[in-house]
Amino acid sequence: MFKFEKEQQVFDFNGTKIGGQPGEHPRVLGASIFYNKHEVVLDDHTGKIDEKKAEALWNRCQELSDATGNKFFIQIIAEHGEAFESYFSWFDKIDNKTAFLMDSSSPEALIHATKYVTEVGLADRAIYNSINGSILPESIKALTESDVNSAIVLAFNPGDPTVAGREKALVEGGVAGQAKGMLQIAEECGITRPILDTAATPLGMGSFGSFREILACKAIHGLPTGGAYHNMTVSWTWLKRWRKNIHQQYEGKALLAEQMFHHHYGGIEGVRQIAWSSPDIGCNIMAMTLGADLIMFGPIENMEGMTTAAAFSDIVLAEAFKDFGGTPSEAGPLFKLV
Repeated sequence: MFKFEKEQQVFDFNGTKIGGQPGEHPRVLGASIFYNKHEVVLDDHTGKIDEKKAEALWNRCQELSDATGNKFFIQIIAEHGEAFESYFSWFDKIDNKTAFLMDSSSPEALIHATKYVTEVGLADRAIYNSINGSILPESIKALTESDVNSAIVLAFNPGDPTVAGREKALVEGGVAGQAKGMLQIAEECGITRPILDTAATPLGMGSFGSFREILACKAIHGLPTGGAYHNMTVSWTWLKRWRKNIHQQYEGKALLAEQMFHHHYGGIEGVRQIAWSSPDIGCNIMAMTLGADLIMFGPIENMEGMTTAAAFSDIVLAEAFKDFGGTPSEAGPLFKLV
């Protein structure tokens, strides 16, 4: 456990505070919705969804938040501007307070979303995801002309996954064709509430830098920091191959072993699930222990395991913060669950 010498900035999104010393405020959890092939999406172009199912998912996030003190951001994903409009309208109808991330692999869709939230008065709740080395001039222009003042700023250097390489992407530029650093671009776009993303990279390809950069971002910049560390699990080729071939691995094994799997795990599918969820949650606990403020944990359906993991981590961090002479937020798990 540790405390940063650098003064830590805290941003307030309508009561959801993010940033500060480890243990000062509860971790914020980013839940992805309307992702590719998400069952609640009926038409990913127009943004037609099963509203009851989507609302039930978000309501459960709020119930968990009320119980533990760990707040949620919702990460709205779309590949078409029309879908973004529909999703934003739905979310504002059921929740007119919580901040949301705007995320897309389509620059055109994200530009549309940036303009739209400004037009309809939702820009103060919107978090642009993300300012990175691939950001286009048109995207920079749209963000600059918008009322959006928060963005995920990506510390990713495709040529150098070390901390030095990631910091170069943030402050020096010259990475992925960008002359300026990501923080300078963010500032020039009017971003006053940047959240640094340490860019989860695959195991064996610089994953260590994703974690060490949490310390660097907090120690050097004093800004809220986090990432989508579950992508390390998603990109772990060995684990995907292992899960696919699990039946073959246990083919012909003793009946007792087979019965054991059914008793403890609910069968082979249960073994698959626990093998996947363990590193998926574990990588996020590692990040939180190192001081990550925002955990973008992927599909919203994973909220249950992620919430308990975050609450556990926050209790330990808050106890340590108290030991350093700090005063943890009374809204956190230490005061709710102990």
